[in-house]
Amino acid sequence: MIPKLRIIRPSSREATDLLSERLVTLRQLGFIVLYEDLPKDPNWAYTAATAADRGLALTTALAEVDSDVIVCARGGYGASDLLPLLPWDTLKNQRPKMIVGFSDVSALHGAFYARLGWPGLHGPMPATVLWGKDDVTSDTQALLLNLRQWVDGKSMTGSLPISPVAHAPHGPIQGRLFGGCFTVLTNLIGTPFFPGSLADHILFLEDTDEHPGRLTRAFNQWLQAGLLTGVRALVIGHLRNLGPNIPDSAAFMLAQFASRSNLPVFHSPNFGHTSPNFPLAIGANASIHAGRLSWHLDQASRRPSSNQDPKT
Repeated sequence: MIPKLRIIRPSSREATDLLSERLVTLRQLGFIVLYEDLPKDPNWAYTAATAADRGLALTTALAEVDSDVIVCARGGYGASDLLPLLPWDTLKNQRPKMIVGFSDVSALHGAFYARLGWPGLHGPMPATVLWGKDDVTSDTQALLLNLRQWVDGKSMTGSLPISPVAHAPHGPIQGRLFGGCFTVLTNLIGTPFFPGSLADHILFLEDTDEHPGRLTRAFNQWLQAGLLTGVRALVIGHLRNLGPNIPDSAAFMLAQFASRSNLPVFHSPNFGHTSPNFPLAIGANASIHAGRLSWHLDQASRRPSSNQDPKT
């Protein structure tokens, strides 16, 4: 079956068009690509279009039968604008549709997982400078292979090397995957769009352009709100642009995540606002063993949603 990808812009628009060329490439790779641009918002330059237009585009993409997967063009700002606009009561009776993206798109991943139990795919987006940066294509190849597998009725799978930071046990760790851009998810806390419990989950977090002080302040919020209760492990991805003269994923920053909790903490430079950015599936069954985080997402997660979600 030829995968049909619906491309949408739920957040920002890149300053210089990157999408057009990438759409051509995806079609050359054998995908059917559906995309219609949106009119720019004349009053708010930070988003690709008005919240109403972006919300309608997402709602339409979720319902359409002509596409298999929704791929977000890029992040930036604006996905959380759409959450109150979506028809959640209607969506809970619909077959889940996979949404692909990272960064600001973590707001969508968090909301769909919290409200409906839908899986999502944290992974590369075509209208970013990280897509195929410096001819690195291992992450995009992994993404596109998984999308083909998914549309063919097979499981998605992934694996990436990780290194222990602190509290690593001797045996394997198992749990369900949840995570994304740390500060985007933090801004969902206290809303209906954040899971009520992350017990028995392996949590993966990454971020960009956040000072260490802001990251630790956000982590304190997770700790003090009890959101890490029952979490099996924490995997920190790439932490980019921490500040002047601070290296990405600085060791002292990783140590802060470890010292402020008793969780097993691991690090991987291979996901986040970086290249490569290997895909990770929200809701997947995952394990940490022998220096690797491995996951698989089976087709059972494509069943229509029930009235019970991960919050209950």
